[in-house]
Amino acid sequence: MIRQAVLQYIHEEQAVDRLSELLRGRKAVLIHGEQALKSSEQYLPELPKLLFSGHCTDQQVAELTERCAAYEIIIALGGGSIIDTAKQVAVKRNCPLIVIPTIVSNCAPWTPLSVMYDERGQYLRFDTIPVVIEALLLDHRILAASPYDYFVAGLVDTLAKWYEARALSGTSADDPVVESALRMAEHCKELILRTPISPEQFKDYPSSIQYLVETVIPLAGSVGGFGDAATRGAIGHGVHNALSPFPSTKTILHGSKVGYGLLIQESLLGETASYEELRQYLIENGQPTTSVQLGLTEAEGADLAQRIGQEPLCQLIETDLSPSTILATLMKNDQQAVRSH
Repeated sequence: MIRQAVLQYIHEEQAVDRLSELLRGRKAVLIHGEQALKSSEQYLPELPKLLFSGHCTDQQVAELTERCAAYEIIIALGGGSIIDTAKQVAVKRNCPLIVIPTIVSNCAPWTPLSVMYDERGQYLRFDTIPVVIEALLLDHRILAASPYDYFVAGLVDTLAKWYEARALSGTSADDPVVESALRMAEHCKELILRTPISPEQFKDYPSSIQYLVETVIPLAGSVGGFGDAATRGAIGHGVHNALSPFPSTKTILHGSKVGYGLLIQESLLGETASYEELRQYLIENGQPTTSVQLGLTEAEGADLAQRIGQEPLCQLIETDLSPSTILATLMKNDQQAVRSH
């Protein structure tokens, strides 16, 4: 099955200036985060607003679905949680959606799915939904002013497209659609690893950064859209999900936790070269590579090993997921950091 969600994609310096013409007089409501609105309000037309905070939960979706009843079109302004929630609301209201990302942290603006959490921020599931995003607007002014650490985490989350797709489907496929998804995922990885980044470059937003932003959002989103289950999450995202109950990881960005999960995946699968390649990139860009950097205690490490083995995404890969093997892998990964010093 091929699933793509976006009808119209606009990435340009003043993309949000097109909003009024896109609305075509329809009664619209803006679902936004507090920081998202502060960063973008000067570029937006006057609209009714609904403030979003917290996580993408069933309760939030139900409440916002009720509050959006009087509107013909929804606009989502913010990051992944807001966008995932708005997608669910749009489906339940059977109305179109316009998406304006204010950070470059993942491919949520492109994908026909929502990652669902409970009120405490623990991962529950992801829902695949028949949402159609009428327009996706990437505005240079908004994105260049967004937090750099979210951009780095978004790049790491995009690296997962290749490492996890390869773990699920190998390096090539007979099915031409899955093969296209694999090649796209590999291209994402190669582009990210070879393109130098810095906070200054990101703020300047040259073409090299624009290309990376497009790698994080439309390209990464298209990998799963074309490859579906053959190229979606595996152990990297499974480890991320297993980390969600631990308090010390709450403030660590999604992509950063996925990066750590990818290290564990590559180590479990004996992919030594890609483990080293990935680890070097994470270190160079200030990402956590050990359980200590994630703030986990020794006892929590043992608990994490149990949780990883029980994660459905991890169980998609045929490898030893016994608690003892996973714990040994976690410890080996931590020791790697000690040896490097």
